[in-house]
Amino acid sequence: MKLLLVVSSLNNIKKFSEHFAISLIQNQSLPFLHSTKILYHEVDVLESGVGVHQTTYKITKVLSQQKYHLALKIAFGNAYKEETQVGAVLNIINEKPGDFGTMAGSEWKDFYDLGLTKPEDLPYVRGGLVNMNNAYMNVFMPFKKVVGVTVNHYADTATYKIRKEKYKADCETGDGAGFVYTCLFEKQSFYQLCVIEKNLATGVQNFELAGEVMNNTLTELIQKL
Repeated sequence: MKLLLVVSSLNNIKKFSEHFAISLIQNQSLPFLHSTKILYHEVDVLESGVGVHQTTYKITKVLSQQKYHLALKIAFGNAYKEETQVGAVLNIINEKPGDFGTMAGSEWKDFYDLGLTKPEDLPYVRGGLVNMNNAYMNVFMPFKKVVGVTVNHYADTATYKIRKEKYKADCETGDGAGFVYTCLFEKQSFYQLCVIEKNLATGVQNFELAGEVMNNTLTELIQKL
């Protein structure tokens, strides 16, 4: 298959790359895109960088030029619910913008509340960016399906409860909406996996464990696809 793998940094998947002895060939016109072959798959690895703006720009550039059997984004994130263990891998099937708006007194108002966007404006579905993809379901079935929010104020323990309650969210990422929004508009099949590095409800964090889980998860997935 032809796979687009999206990661914020190539360093995050170093052990995965070493396991398969991957040799990355940098794209001449898109320096953030690298090509390789893993098992029977043709894989393009997109290094998105940090934040929505970088991710949106880079994924748009790539998908405007070619399509893939599957685009897979795997990134670190923070959990909002006490029962979610650090190191858990979540399948975000509904991504919402988490902190675009304003505080009106003690109430958080997003761009839907302000009338700047309608919850049903494409590609939104009831205010969320919903992944309808059922391809490769047997491969991704072990990962719990959740609601995620994209935030600029990452790991903000002072206000995460507002986002959790307003959006019924399970976790947050720093760039998920940029990836999902573009994939939906470009009609690109995708999955977005979130590896929990910190639980904002309990305060537990383990970045080393999250890194190991990310690399192990990718290693297993590439062999199952």
